[in-house]
Amino acid sequence: MVLDSQTILAQRRETGTMTWRGPALMLFARTGFAVAAQAIVAGIFFLRGSLTPWRDSEPWLPVYGTLIDAGCLAMLWRLTTREGIRLFDLLGFERTRLVRDVLYGLVLVPASLVFIFGGTYAAGWLLYGAPSQPFGFAALPLPAAVYGVLVFPVIWGLTEQLTYNGYLAPRFQVLSGSTMIAILIVGSVWALQHAFMPLTFDTKFMAFRLFSSVPNTVFQIALYLRFRRLVPFVIAHALMDGASVFMSALLPILSG
Repeated sequence: MVLDSQTILAQRRETGTMTWRGPALMLFARTGFAVAAQAIVAGIFFLRGSLTPWRDSEPWLPVYGTLIDAGCLAMLWRLTTREGIRLFDLLGFERTRLVRDVLYGLVLVPASLVFIFGGTYAAGWLLYGAPSQPFGFAALPLPAAVYGVLVFPVIWGLTEQLTYNGYLAPRFQVLSGSTMIAILIVGSVWALQHAFMPLTFDTKFMAFRLFSSVPNTVFQIALYLRFRRLVPFVIAHALMDGASVFMSALLPILSG
C-alpha cells in the first residue's frame, strides 16, 4: 500500500489527520534552518576573531548543510508522526524496485541538468546580460571537502527530496485540490531556498539563484507527482551534488 497516495492523503484530510498546518509550517522551514545554521558557523568565525565572519561562513555549506538536514528531518518526523505514519514512509522504498530506481535515477541526472543549465543561462542573461554557470561550491580544507563529497550529498539529497517532493508537494496537491497550484507553490519556495544557501546579502546574486532554480524545481515536482517514486530523485540529487562539491572543492586540492 502506498501510504502517501492521493487517495490516502484525501482520507487523512477528511478525517482531520492532515491539515494545512503541517505543510504551512514546513514550507519555509528549510530556508529558516539554512539561515540559522549559517549563523552558527558565522558565530564560530566571530569567536575566532574573524573580521568578516558571515562571509567566511559561506563556503562551509557542504558541512553545515547537515545541520539544516537535521532540523528538517526532526520536523518531518514530528509532522508524519501526527499523521500516523513513519518519516521514511515518505520515501516509499521497495527493495524489489531498487535496481530500477537506480537506473531511473541515473537517467534523471541528464534530464535534470538540462533544466539546471537552462535555468542558469536564462537567469544569467536576465540579470547579468551574459550566460552564467551553475552555482559551484568554494574551496575547503581537505577533511571538509571529503565530507562534502562523501557524506553531505547523501543526507542532503535525501532530506531535500523528502521535504519538497515526498512531503510538501503531495499534501499541497490534495489540500488545494490542484496539481498546478501545488507545483507553483512548492516549486517557487524550493527555488527560493537556493537564494539563502548560502545567504550572501548580494541581492542580484540571490535573485540569480532564485530564478535559475525555478525550471528544475518545477520539473522535479511535476515529474514526481506523475510517477510517485522518490528513490530515483534522491539518487540523482545526491549524485549531482556530490559531483558539484568534488569538482569545485575537492578536485582543486587533489590536482594541486
